[in-house]
Amino acid sequence: MMVFSLVKYVLTAAFRDKILIAFVVLAAVGVSLSMFLGSSAMSEKDQFSAVFAAGTLRIGSFVTLILFVIFYIRKSFETRDVEYMLSRPVSRLQFLTAHSLSFSFLAFLLAVITTSVIFSMPGPQNMEGNLLWGLSLFVELVLVSNVALFFSVVLSSSVVATLATIAFYTLSRMIGGILGIIAAEPEGGAMLVLQKIMLLISMIIPRFDLMGQSAWLIYGAQDSINWPFILSQGLVFYGLVFTASYVDFKRKQF
Repeated sequence: MMVFSLVKYVLTAAFRDKILIAFVVLAAVGVSLSMFLGSSAMSEKDQFSAVFAAGTLRIGSFVTLILFVIFYIRKSFETRDVEYMLSRPVSRLQFLTAHSLSFSFLAFLLAVITTSVIFSMPGPQNMEGNLLWGLSLFVELVLVSNVALFFSVVLSSSVVATLATIAFYTLSRMIGGILGIIAAEPEGGAMLVLQKIMLLISMIIPRFDLMGQSAWLIYGAQDSINWPFILSQGLVFYGLVFTASYVDFKRKQF
């Protein structure tokens, strides 16, 4: 029961901060800008608008979520709300579980809003691809929110935690290109060591470059995508991040 009470407390704080309203306004601005830029395209104006809006709202949902997560957690430490909660019959595992569930639910709401907005845009779209794009966005936001939770617990600076989360997201988006460069380079010397390191990192870092592809909105998802690998990798990474957050949080003295 305490976990659900904490979930309600966190969600109340999120609604009080009006992050959903702010994101809806951001989505409206992003869609308007996308339709304006799409009108200047020589062909496939609606498709261009949908793809541009999808990329814009994906970044917007990512920024909205991590800023709330990091600044909320750091504020809780600074105002000693964490100490107060832990003085109640709440374990540290319950505390982290409740916050992880709360942030995952916010990720779900942002993914639903984004998917609904994109699907409501004019022009031919693939329904199955749109739903799959929204599902992959949800998975992406859940992982990113828990990474932000980890950095906000480990690091004492909100700015540094934000930059670290952005760096993680950027690496996850670029990992496919990095692996492509490695495959094209001849092996040998220091390059061989770098190749092995990046291959090891790619087995741990979730492959965001394979998720949420804008082409799905128009042409549908490709059958060649290895969904079992992507989902299993995301699940394992979620477990690693949550465990790391718990280990560091358990060591803290209040």
